[in-house]
Amino acid sequence: MTMKPRRGPALWLEPGVIVRDTMHGREYRIERFLGQGGFGAAYHAIGTSPRRRCVLKVTTDGAAWHREAYFGDLLRHVPALVEIYDSFAWLPDGGRSPLYCLVSEFVEGGDLRGYLERNPAPWTETRARREIVRLLRAITMIHQSGAVHRDITPANVFVSSDGHLKLGDFGIALHRVGRREVAANAFAPRFAPRAIQTGAKQWRQADDVHQIGQLHAALLCGICSRKITAKEVQHFPCSAHTKSVLQRSIGQRRKCFADAAAMLAAFQAPAPRGAARARVASLRGKRLVFTGGLSIPRADAKKLARKAGALVQASVGHETDLVVVGDQSPHWKAGEKGQKLLDVDHEAERGHQIAIIREFRFLALVRAG
Repeated sequence: MTMKPRRGPALWLEPGVIVRDTMHGREYRIERFLGQGGFGAAYHAIGTSPRRRCVLKVTTDGAAWHREAYFGDLLRHVPALVEIYDSFAWLPDGGRSPLYCLVSEFVEGGDLRGYLERNPAPWTETRARREIVRLLRAITMIHQSGAVHRDITPANVFVSSDGHLKLGDFGIALHRVGRREVAANAFAPRFAPRAIQTGAKQWRQADDVHQIGQLHAALLCGICSRKITAKEVQHFPCSAHTKSVLQRSIGQRRKCFADAAAMLAAFQAPAPRGAARARVASLRGKRLVFTGGLSIPRADAKKLARKAGALVQASVGHETDLVVVGDQSPHWKAGEKGQKLLDVDHEAERGHQIAIIREFRFLALVRAG
């Protein structure tokens, strides 16, 4: 039985139909139906000039067609993006309304969703990181243009014959206007950040980063049928550094990397940053946070800190001066770091250095104070 679009009979093209770009004199012969998405229907086609395999997408939505054609031209020849070859309006024989056509490269491995269903084995950390970094470089160019993609999902990322990932489908991508963020009025609910799912009105570049983090998690665990939580990351078979970047990207929205460039910089950093090297001589006047297991009850440690003149805080923030680190906690999300130490890194990126000391140094300062 021949597959057809589930909706929109105007989008159905019989195999063998010739679609013509009359302006440029190009023709495309329909081979088979590939699928249907938010943009419209997609077909495997053969271009006649030059002769090559391609994907021809058709839609009745002129606005979505214009956006995808625009971004395809703006980002032409960017590695890790599906290349757009052609865009035009076409009136089928006997038709009353035009179909808007977009022609792009044919990526042999299909989309990542289907690829992981056929090949569910987790990717190695090295391979996954290499491909995520390639995608981040491409998305950095999108973000630097002032745009957001809003649909970086397994259905819109494709696998080439040599195993590289390519991002496609700019049907709901938009540029920001001035400092005003893009409305969160079009997105794939399953892969959107929780804040968007629960009613946030604006889609930020950080929300694209969240989706990249989810893609990375999908590669490392070999599944993309659901979102991965930050808590699950601690059990991934990868380095603590990768875990910390992942946790930051898919964790709380307010602590996510601001854009793709920030996430890329974190991946490429030679070592985790954040701990100030200055020697702490006194606790007096210091805003202090405890993390990890201590040799004494946490309540007693807080009393000692206050007695020494420190102000104890529950979480790391822009006013924190000092973090006292005990033994590693089983709840630390990134293996070698918990949320508070990840927040120290976050503050360092903002230019706020926070000193870190071990428990024995804290106790020595208490006795000296």
